[in-house]
Amino acid sequence: MVDTHRGWSTEGVGKVDTLWARVWHFNAEGEVDRVHNLSGDQHQMDAYVWNNYFLAPIPDRLA
Repeated sequence: MVDTHRGWSTEGVGKVDTLWARVWHFNAEGEVDRVHNLSGDQHQMDAYVWNNYFLAPIPDRLA
């Protein structure tokens, strides 16, 4: 199954306004076993995330 929707934000630094598609995969029992979330403009989304969210220092990320 495919679900499409618009994702947008003007919070923080910059903005994001893009379409998203979620691709749902179901197992033999009819249960969702994985979902892929695809951005219509991954470069815009990457820039927005990197400008608004920061990674912890490497030692903390590896703990």
